[in-house]
Amino acid sequence: MELTAETTFSILPAPEVFEEFEDLYLHPENAGTKALRELRYPGDVLPPLIYETNPDRWDNFDSIPWTDRPMVKAELTLASAQVVHWRGYHPDQPVREVWRGTEDRSRMSAYMLRRLYEYYAAPPFSGYITWHPKDRTGKAYLIQIESLTVGGADAVTFDYLALKGHLVPLEVVFKFRIIREA
Repeated sequence: MELTAETTFSILPAPEVFEEFEDLYLHPENAGTKALRELRYPGDVLPPLIYETNPDRWDNFDSIPWTDRPMVKAELTLASAQVVHWRGYHPDQPVREVWRGTEDRSRMSAYMLRRLYEYYAAPPFSGYITWHPKDRTGKAYLIQIESLTVGGADAVTFDYLALKGHLVPLEVVFKFRIIREA
């Protein structure tokens, strides 16, 4: 008994031209302005919050969000490695605004902290809070607030003597995720 098998296939010529497009954003120099940042609640349920002072430092934002950084992951396989490159999207990384207070130095008033806490503690039932980083760009962004900390812990630390002077010592960190441009 003899078994035979046959398969016919065609090999097509390789395309002469392969085109791929990528939108590149060239980041301009941006020293910023003295304009103050703002938060606005949907429907103006809470009054607009204009920052008393802009943060001392911030993460993941310049003239545009830097929250959609590409991610690369490599996994070993039996013969080699598999490398995956993913472009990401806006909510991947949070934006953090930091006011660098210390034990004996305040960078934020108690009034400003209470207004930030109102926005943090009362997320809108529908819609998003709008963040206006006016010192960096004329654009506005829809955000979801993730956390507000004072003193580095997942809590808000108060100091009796400082509050008598309406000040908040220690570092204040306001963290949120950009959903999209408003």
